[in-house]
Amino acid sequence: MAQSLPADASSWTLRQALGTALQPQMILRCAFASAIVWLLLASVTPSYASLIFHGRLAPYFSAGLGMTLASVIVAALITALFSSDHTTQAIPQSPTAVIQGTIAASVIAAAPAEMSEETLFMAVFLITLLSAMITGGVLFVLGIMRAGGLIRYIPYPIVGGFMAGVGWLVFNAGFIVLFGLRLNAESLPVLFESEIFARWLPALVFALSILGLRARVKSTLILPGGIIVSLVLFYVWLHIGLGDANTLAEAGWFLPEMSAAINWQLPDFAAMAQIDPAMIEASAGGIVTLVVVCALNLFFRASAQELIIDRELDINRECAVNGIANIAAGASGGGILAYHGLISTALVEAMRIYGRLFGVILALMFLLTLLFGSALFSLVPRFIPAGLMMYFGLQFMKEWLWDSRPSLPRRDYAVVIVIALTTALLGLLPGIALGLVVAIAAFVLEYSRMDVIKQEFSGRFHRSNLDRSFAQNQLLQSEGDKILIFRLQGYIFFGSAYRFYEHLRTRITGAEGGQLRFIILDFKAVRGLDVSTIVDFQKLKKLTDGKGIELLIANAAPHLQPLLLDSGIVKAGPDRPALFSDRDHALEWCENALLREAALLVDDRVTVEQQLSLHSIVAPQDARAAQAYLERMGTRVGEPIFNQGDESDALYFIESGRVDVLLRDETGQALRLRSMTAGAVIGEVGFYLGKARSASIVVTEAGVLQRLNHEALRRMEEEAPQTASAIHVLIASLLSDRLSTTNRLVQELMD
Repeated sequence: MAQSLPADASSWTLRQALGTALQPQMILRCAFASAIVWLLLASVTPSYASLIFHGRLAPYFSAGLGMTLASVIVAALITALFSSDHTTQAIPQSPTAVIQGTIAASVIAAAPAEMSEETLFMAVFLITLLSAMITGGVLFVLGIMRAGGLIRYIPYPIVGGFMAGVGWLVFNAGFIVLFGLRLNAESLPVLFESEIFARWLPALVFALSILGLRARVKSTLILPGGIIVSLVLFYVWLHIGLGDANTLAEAGWFLPEMSAAINWQLPDFAAMAQIDPAMIEASAGGIVTLVVVCALNLFFRASAQELIIDRELDINRECAVNGIANIAAGASGGGILAYHGLISTALVEAMRIYGRLFGVILALMFLLTLLFGSALFSLVPRFIPAGLMMYFGLQFMKEWLWDSRPSLPRRDYAVVIVIALTTALLGLLPGIALGLVVAIAAFVLEYSRMDVIKQEFSGRFHRSNLDRSFAQNQLLQSEGDKILIFRLQGYIFFGSAYRFYEHLRTRITGAEGGQLRFIILDFKAVRGLDVSTIVDFQKLKKLTDGKGIELLIANAAPHLQPLLLDSGIVKAGPDRPALFSDRDHALEWCENALLREAALLVDDRVTVEQQLSLHSIVAPQDARAAQAYLERMGTRVGEPIFNQGDESDALYFIESGRVDVLLRDETGQALRLRSMTAGAVIGEVGFYLGKARSASIVVTEAGVLQRLNHEALRRMEEEAPQTASAIHVLIASLLSDRLSTTNRLVQELMD
């Protein structure tokens, strides 16, 4: 593909745009491209008019042409001037034209039998315009509210099934253009009568030929080229084989002859008050369907355009501009819905022309057609617009049924088929209704299948952010399996809650459940609870109480807390809150309970001599000798021991008290990483590596620290090597224990 205009062409100033648009070469190239698109649209627009004005309203076919051409003019002009990208071109499209034809049929069916054709025409005309303006209004609101991307949240199988069903209706519209008949079981015998068969067969051959060629040749000229070739072959056959066009015209091979100009008129919306309310009511369902189909198609066409031009569109602006274009078209007597045309966009991009100029010239061509081109449409054989409708319908079904098959799971593809059949056989509204039901059911089913347990681990490997003494850590290492931690996720439905309850019941009543003392449920990733799930959590509470297990809940969102408290799932105790603010505090509470039972929680003073004796084989006198090299420091609450970025000139043994490890960001805000208490060592990593402090240490409980600097350690190594060796073994043991715990936690999380 040739390189397009610069990406910023869509945001050019008026001078830049005029400077490019007024170049003679650019004008000629845009005129040539516009002529190609004009040929395509001029060939298919009669089918849009036929879909609305046939049967009783067939005499008003020229008015339908006027509506369609006015829609092209207004939509093309507004979109070209105001779209977020210069390549965007909006033209009337077959899916929405079919639905507007269905709306017209509903209005005609609801009309009183005595209503005159002129009055009936005016009702259909005004309601068709109104349907376009309402749809445009919805798109405009979506755009200005920046909600254009909401369509992304509709599941693909739902959209695929609905659009495939629309494709069948568009294909069926080809037969309406030819004979005014819908393709169904009753009309099948009629279709195979010789005269009827001879009229629809060329249309189907034309549609299949274009479909096959476009699948093999990626060119925007295939469709207009096919139209030209078909017209040439038809007229060659006409003059060589028959020699008389009047015979074919009488048999219905041509579009209706218009002796006068195309009938275009401005609407008189005051006449809406005279329309039978039953006729307006009959159109309501079709208008809702029209809004849905137009929004879906606009989004998917815009997404496809982004792939063609290799840059993103502002989808909200596209919605707003398209809404204004359709409102303006309806107000000016148009009313055939228009949105992004990919063929014209691809042509603009491939020919490296300025799309805004292209759109203006295209609008001018159709204005001339509206004013002077009525005779052209009488020369068009019906199989051309009918074949184009069949082609568009087949293309839709191929895209959504055939091309999507390899990429969809079997279950999702079955949903596509079911919704497509419902839409094709029962109509658009039942298809939308089924799509909504399937979407809701699929949402509930998927959420119910989603595992509510994000992570599960025990207190042996997952510790609170409180560094404790060696003896306390050893106790928690051996007793940690008494703590079970669950990180829950998503929106918890009755199905997922019951499966979680069953999982926990199995754990509690199993072989390992007898040693459980605490279960922590972390609700941080839980967005909501269905009220019915409370029963399962109440059953869990009853089960844990019966087994003597404490059930703790942490990180519950504010809107969930009243539900958990009022249902009795959690209650405050004499030494614990009903709900914990985070998992770390809940885990620390459980650890404290285990340490209290082992009489280790009251160990609020641990000397360096005691730590050396626990971690290494050292004589008592060598352990006591360390004191000569340590500097004793009393601490006060809020006092910094050192700050982030300071030189690592010493390490500290916590003999008593408590400190917090704080990490400060660029703004100076502090994040607590860990807490440390008696028996812990701080600053050892920077001390041994010779690097600056990576965090700050602040005292939270007054106590005593023992400071060892580089100079003191060097003297210890020279004067008391056994003591220095014991210090090194102590530090290595602490780091190894910390690394071992981290490795086991990582392994458990990976499993």
